[in-house]
Amino acid sequence: MPYIDKAFYTDVYMGTPIDEGAFPRLLERACDTIDHLTNYALVGLDLDTMHQVIQLNVKKAVAAQLEYLSLSGEGAVHGESTANNISIGNFSYSEGQKQSGLSREQRMISPATVSFLRATGFLNRGVSVRG
Repeated sequence: MPYIDKAFYTDVYMGTPIDEGAFPRLLERACDTIDHLTNYALVGLDLDTMHQVIQLNVKKAVAAQLEYLSLSGEGAVHGESTANNISIGNFSYSEGQKQSGLSREQRMISPATVSFLRATGFLNRGVSVRG
């Protein structure tokens, strides 16, 4: 289930333009990544009933991952990023020696995605025990 639509990505997140044909496919991949990162905690929940801060951060996390996949290439889904330099507006990122030491899983996920999700509490993979 997609957590955002094209209007959110374009009008609210103001992401880098993505080809119309690629958007649904990349959105699906981005949502899969969010589900994986959150240990599927959002599956079956109604995002619209959650606090607005949580809603916004989950949606921005999806948008950030979507943009990352678009800029890095779909190979990023498999940890195969070939992008060495990325520019978005005034922001510029160059892959250096420090980045090359990242694990395959770390290369699959946008750092911005993790930052947005951190504010939701859904990255906590702790185990709770009920008596």
